[in-house]
Amino acid sequence: MWQLKEDIYSLFHSEIYAPINGMRSISCLTIMSLHIGTILNSFIPPYPHIQWMNYLNSYTYRFSMTSLLALETFFMLSGFLLTLKFIQNQDSFSWKEYSLYMLKRACRFWPGILLITILMLILGESEGNWISFWLFYQNYISMEQWLWGSGLLWSVCLDMQMHIILPIILHVVISFKSNYRRTYSLLYILIILSIVYTLLVFNPKTMDCSMYIHHYNPLALAMPQRIIEWITTKYNVTLGFDKVIDSNPTKPFMELIYLPILGRYSSFIIGSILAFNLINTKNNTIIRHGTIKKYIYLIITFLFMLISTIPPEPNTVNHVVLTIMISIIRQIFSISQAFILFTAICPPTHPYYSPWIRSFLSQPIWTPIAKLSYLVYVIHCRIALELIMTYSHIFDPTRYSIDSLLVICLTLVLIISLIISIVWSIFVEKPFQRLINTQLSDTEKSHAM
Repeated sequence: MWQLKEDIYSLFHSEIYAPINGMRSISCLTIMSLHIGTILNSFIPPYPHIQWMNYLNSYTYRFSMTSLLALETFFMLSGFLLTLKFIQNQDSFSWKEYSLYMLKRACRFWPGILLITILMLILGESEGNWISFWLFYQNYISMEQWLWGSGLLWSVCLDMQMHIILPIILHVVISFKSNYRRTYSLLYILIILSIVYTLLVFNPKTMDCSMYIHHYNPLALAMPQRIIEWITTKYNVTLGFDKVIDSNPTKPFMELIYLPILGRYSSFIIGSILAFNLINTKNNTIIRHGTIKKYIYLIITFLFMLISTIPPEPNTVNHVVLTIMISIIRQIFSISQAFILFTAICPPTHPYYSPWIRSFLSQPIWTPIAKLSYLVYVIHCRIALELIMTYSHIFDPTRYSIDSLLVICLTLVLIISLIISIVWSIFVEKPFQRLINTQLSDTEKSHAM
């Protein structure tokens, strides 16, 4: 069951689509930076204190919007890999194999959930709804029932829910192997419907979070009062705010747009479209003015990423513009990431192929981080809270630059998370996966998705 040498080696071995490792690693580090920055600035007195004004001018704050979007990369990659596997095995699709696939996918997530559960118990978290993340529905329960350590598992739940739904969608929309035009149309319609949903649900008067994020710490806006009290009592710290803001737009925005499938599925669909595009490159590698288009798209992508680092000033954005931007920004970001990945994994003969993007995203340094990104993702926030709150006299953004503290804390949290993840992967996760696989018959394994 335990194959220590092979499992250690596998952490440094790249698959056929090596650039995915780079995208996954960069996104993981970006999300970690966002969460660590959020914990650090919980010590800063809110607007209009001078410390808060300094924070608003920091790189930590400027890149917070881009960091918020980084999760879409994980969703896009998940949809891409799922669809690619489905296309390769669509002839063997059956409800029996579908059920096996669901079981294997759940078993892929459970070892990481067990790890964060153990850490939460060791570090002292006992109140809250535990069953919701074990059964993958946390994104549909009230945030008042969330635990700090399991807060990030809502996205894991969403991913599992999409892995239940997306294969059925793909099975329905794919009529013939060679008829991709109809499939494209239906997938694009699904993306448009996700935009329409947000346009109908988003209320700029009651869900405009820009002013609140500009004035308050996200911890004060999103976390329930009992978690704030638990942090201040357990770690004997004084946070920069007195109490959680009771009336703010965060709750309806999170419940209607940020957490549910209807508000988030579009990135998975964009990943599916990327998979079909990659399959089609074998039949169509000639695109008129392809090289020129490639650089135009890359420039547009770069400008979009640059603009997204410019935080909006509160009360300066028109409500109509705000509604449109909220409705399309995640789709635009996912499309930009999908295009970057396509330039790295498409055939070298394709005019969109970019060897320097492929080289950068395929660097060996990304591989172990990418292989452990799921475990690192689920545990890093709890480790960061423990580190920062325990040594709050050192990680004090009112005394030191928050940008410097972010770099130091990110490095420490990454190292600790990687060490724990390596041990857990080798001694628990990998053996558990092998155990599950051995329970399947040879026929089931040969036909499983």
